[in-house]
Amino acid sequence: MIRATTIVPAGSYSSALARDRVVLDFDERRRRRGVVMGEKGVEFLVDLAETPALANGDAFELEDGRLVAIVSAPEKLVEFRVADPLAFTRLAWHLGNRHTPTQILPGALRIRDDYVLVEMVKKMGGATIGFVEAPFDPEGGAYGHGATMGHDHGPADHAHDVEDPALAAALARRAKRRAERAPHVHGPDCGPDCGHDHDHGHGHTHHGHTHDHDHDHDHDHDHDHDHGHDHDHDHEPRRG
Repeated sequence: MIRATTIVPAGSYSSALARDRVVLDFDERRRRRGVVMGEKGVEFLVDLAETPALANGDAFELEDGRLVAIVSAPEKLVEFRVADPLAFTRLAWHLGNRHTPTQILPGALRIRDDYVLVEMVKKMGGATIGFVEAPFDPEGGAYGHGATMGHDHGPADHAHDVEDPALAAALARRAKRRAERAPHVHGPDCGPDCGHDHDHGHGHTHHGHTHDHDHDHDHDHDHDHDHGHDHDHDHEPRRG
């Protein structure tokens, strides 16, 4: 299968040169390797040397020189509109302190829909909260655009900062579940006899979208019911 090993930045090529396009969400634009099919049927293997932080308008360059444009897919986002500059800066600091990928707009901040963070912002006050469906292109850090979450520090790591007891308890439960699901790293020598735990995730690409079905759902609701559906299975080789 033909590979794409190079990324052409947005604005550095004519869009007329793109032979196809793929519509990818934020997670899919940070995948280093996987099979992708464009809307016009161009199928190829993304095989990048490093984990990318792809932006809307970038393009994959295939081994034969063809370009496939990358389009950011609409996602469910939360938008915080803050008129006061000091309150805006304070909210941005809190989101950044939790390593939350954040898109910065004039007078507004957007994140992926997250109940815990919405509750945090409600308690802080000073923000108008709205829900939108739009492409998510978060601000990049010092190491590249969109690469704001190099490790898993979410709001669950800051339960001690929350004054509301019910919310703090939900955060603590989420942190406990994450700690119990430490991922197994597959090395080059890890063969069929390598016993490990999986989060039971499946990935595939369909009509230009690369889908990961990860059966690991955390639902924290207003009525303080915390449902953690963790389908973790130990796969060990059969012994005759």
